[in-house]
Amino acid sequence: MNAKQQSKLKMYLNLRIFLLANPAILAKLPNASEFLAALDAAITQIQTNSEQQQLTGKGLVDNKSELRELLITLMMDGSAKMTAYAKYIRNTILQKEVKLIKTDLDAIGGLLLAETANVQYGIINTHLADVTSYGLTADTQLQYRSAIDAFAAAIPQPRQAQMQGHENIELRDQGFEKGDEAIGSLDSVVEIVKLTEPVFYAGYKNARKIIDQGSGSLQVQGTVTEADTGKPIAGATLIFRLSGQTTVVIEKYTAEKGGFMIKSLDEGIYEVTIAKVGFQTQKISTVVDNTKLCVIDVKLERV
Repeated sequence: MNAKQQSKLKMYLNLRIFLLANPAILAKLPNASEFLAALDAAITQIQTNSEQQQLTGKGLVDNKSELRELLITLMMDGSAKMTAYAKYIRNTILQKEVKLIKTDLDAIGGLLLAETANVQYGIINTHLADVTSYGLTADTQLQYRSAIDAFAAAIPQPRQAQMQGHENIELRDQGFEKGDEAIGSLDSVVEIVKLTEPVFYAGYKNARKIIDQGSGSLQVQGTVTEADTGKPIAGATLIFRLSGQTTVVIEKYTAEKGGFMIKSLDEGIYEVTIAKVGFQTQKISTVVDNTKLCVIDVKLERV
């Protein structure tokens, strides 16, 4: 939820408490119980889908990233061992086939990474009887196969979670529409007792106020530093794109002390590209949730 929605939900809850505290007057208002029940249902819909939206995606994104890092580690290990074997037998063609560069693996998409891993797995299998002394065995191949399959299975999960998250957001927003409709109906019937119940009327109007608590708050903040020295990197570029999309949502640059701030950014799962000349480009996934500050601290390695 954004700050305005949080303020509106708080108003819904305050108004509900106020009305339930005045049952005698509430009973005098035509259809008020029906309107209050509609408000209750709207509040439940908002809260349930907000909680689901917050839970959806982040864990899957983190899991996919961890599986990707493990797979790349195994791929580079296999590449080093197969290269050593290929050099020993003076097979230049095999040397080219098994040579992998980590920066290239970091930059390619998930499907291509899994495909590359499968090719390497097949090459190792072909030479498995000859590379045991290099540390490549049936057991390491079993571990490698498991890592490939686990990562391949994880590739579509964040996207699926994102779709579910969009559905939760739509249902949450529909809850606000229903809540506004219920409040509008209550506003109308409360006017009936404006003169006869002035204290109740004033209390209703006070509970009905929306207090904006989100002005000036930060959405995202963080720092970009050197991995080796911890020194801040000024002028680094951070490009935010929604997960699975190519359109740039926002582009920021770090200040002199390596920091950056974003005051307004829609909720969602974002792919963030961090780049600076002289450093290795890094890509990360992060979840922006309008109920709390998103902190991104990145360490870049020099080229």
